[in-house]
Formats: sequence, C-alpha cells, structure tokens
Amino acid sequence: MAPQSRGRTLWSILKGIVLALAATLVAMAGLALLVVRFGLSDGALTALNQLTKVAAIFLGVWAAVGRGGQRGFALGAVTGLGYMALGYALVCLLDGQMAPAGVLAAEFGMGAGLGALSGALTANLPAPSKKRRGAAKAA
Repeated sequence: MAPQSRGRTLWSILKGIVLALAATLVAMAGLALLVVRFGLSDGALTALNQLTKVAAIFLGVWAAVGRGGQRGFALGAVTGLGYMALGYALVCLLDGQMAPAGVLAAEFGMGAGLGALSGALTANLPAPSKKRRGAAKAA
C-alpha cells in the first residue's frame, strides 16, 4: 500500500472514530437530561446506552467508509474497535477504574463485529453519483 493511500486510510478511520465519539457525547447529554427529567430506570438506561453505541459505530463507519467505498469490512472493523477502545479508555481515565477483562473483550468484539457489518453494508450501497454531487455544489 502506498504511503499516500495509508495516510488516507488512517485519516478515514480517525474521522470515523472522532465522529462516533462526538455523537456519543451528544447522545449521553441527551440521556442525562432524560434521567433528570423522567427518572429513567437502570434497565432503560442500559438499553439506551447500548443503542447509542450501535448508532455511533454505524455513523462513524459511514463516515470512514462512505457509500460505495473500498475495504468496508476491514475499515469498519478497525473503526468500531477503535471507537470502543478509545471510549473505554476515556471512561477508565475519568472513573479511575478498569472494566473486567471479560466485559472489555465482549465490548471490543461487539465494536469490531458491528463495525465490520456496518462497513460491509455501507461499502455495498451505491456510490453517490457525480451528477448529483455537481448539482448540489452548483446550488
């Protein structure tokens, strides 16, 4: 792989991870508001937290791979794994505690698997046509 291609690939992954983390922060602020306003139960909060992770991974992979992109499975897996690893690293830094190894393995596996699936789906969507992109820029 050429150095220029590696740089683009790393940039795509980084862009996807940062977007996923930003979306998670926004969603967490919304969840905190729901807890304060409506007193969500722990079970509901856990379910919404998992849905937030799924949506954030998909959004990050969408940004990293793009419709009709190349290497969707691999880029998606790395993006999902990176999102989960950085997310848990931030939580551990803030909380001062490390999650059990089994939980980390399951979460990292979920991130990589969901990212790979999202990447494969995103890469197999039709690429945006140049005609539409040109019309959008002209408007």
